[in-house]
Amino acid sequence: MNLEAGASRLVLPELSNTLPMKKVGDQNRPKHQHWVPQFYLRYFATPETQGTQRPQVWIFSKNDADGDEKLTSVRNVCGRRYLYSPACGAGDRDWALDDLLNNLESSLSALWPMLAESEVALDDCHVRRAVALFLAVTYLRHPDIRAQVEIIHSNIVETFDRFPKKENGAPEIESIDINGRKYEISTEDWHQYRTWGQAEHDRFFADVVRSEATRIAEALLSKRWSVVIAEKETFITTDKPVCLQHPTQAKFGIETPGVMITFPLSPRRVLVMDDLHHEPANQYYQLSTGSGAAFNAVLWHGASRFLITGRPVSEVLEEMVRLGNSRDSANGSLGEA
Repeated sequence: MNLEAGASRLVLPELSNTLPMKKVGDQNRPKHQHWVPQFYLRYFATPETQGTQRPQVWIFSKNDADGDEKLTSVRNVCGRRYLYSPACGAGDRDWALDDLLNNLESSLSALWPMLAESEVALDDCHVRRAVALFLAVTYLRHPDIRAQVEIIHSNIVETFDRFPKKENGAPEIESIDINGRKYEISTEDWHQYRTWGQAEHDRFFADVVRSEATRIAEALLSKRWSVVIAEKETFITTDKPVCLQHPTQAKFGIETPGVMITFPLSPRRVLVMDDLHHEPANQYYQLSTGSGAAFNAVLWHGASRFLITGRPVSEVLEEMVRLGNSRDSANGSLGEA
């Protein structure tokens, strides 16, 4: 399935795990690459800097070592040096994924004012495909996924090293069973794979973003979509804005049945995707009084490190603390009863 993104009809085709390499020098290329796009973060800027050339946001960290909240440019938030442009020898970088993401962000930035401020038709196939693709890519290109790539590699190497060895030292294994499905395995390049370093992990991470985006977008398209609207700027975002939660399971992923996905479109709009297909779909709902803190608490819990907002951080935190206290009080009353 191909997904069209916005009016420019950007298409991400089905791809193999090998991303066509586009080697270009570093001239005029941004070294600091964002996993949460700047065009999106601009919507969460402080009132004084919204619409300016240098929008700023407040950030507040879960880590005590990071200190108090800080006011900073959106350029400084959610970025890492060469996050998805892996080295490819002779001082060159592979810019293929960077080009693709730039095109996607250009398309979505044209659509975003309607998503952030209006009531677009959520059943419009082009809108749904564009947003689903954007969320899939935003989920996949996070540094947490990059870290998982290295952890998975380490686990595979550790597991396979326990198997008996062939004469060439490769593991004596031809297939593996995962959840009842048999997968054929070739260990022809085992020694090369076993010694992967940063460059290989970076390369594989870029391949994962490209190859898995369409599949995850399809899963998002199958969900029920709703948008909750606040009358004033209420919702925060985070350094991990595609927020997952599950009502019954402690371990789950973005494709787990029953998982609910919350994504703040703007300080006044939050998109909710779930599997409650017996309920009306593609609806807009007004935020009930005092419920903004509940959404923000979910988003803050799902953050990797930072809360991001244009509102005073103390105000946001106080609202969440009051929510927690009221829940504790209600639970205490139930216990006494």
